Amino acid sequence: DWLELDVRARLAWAKERRVSQVVRVADGERTILVSNLHATSYPPDERLTDAELLRAFTYVDGIALPEEPVAVAGDFNVTYERSRTLHDVADPEWGFSEPGPGIDQVLVRDLAVDSGPVRWPDERRRAHGALLSDHAPVEVVVT
Repeated sequence: DWLELDVRARLAWAKERRVSQVVRVADGERTILVSNLHATSYPPDERLTDAELLRAFTYVDGIALPEEPVAVAGDFNVTYERSRTLHDVADPEWGFSEPGPGIDQVLVRDLAVDSGPVRWPDERRRAHGALLSDHAPVEVVVT
């Protein structure tokens, strides 16, 4: 175990396995690889979250076609300030856009960010009087 986790952390991590969904979307003559994930939240040790983020970004990077635009979004459960992985992927070597504030993110590579990130106000995410999530969706417009 390269993270050298104690038993408590291992059990917490194993309790709720997280996955990253990936889809390739046609956009005219090009495709865009889009990934969504909800990373583990284990406040005593954010290395778990960072390990999941690194695995997700590595996976997406590995299946992306050469020069194919990529978007990775979701509840990352760690902020840019506290994540080694988010600093790494925003570096020119990885080429992803810099994360916004908070834990909900949309990061892109080989796409121009025209606007955002913008968090939806409560009134935009209400249906029949109910608030649809404890997290406001994050919107980024890209070209």
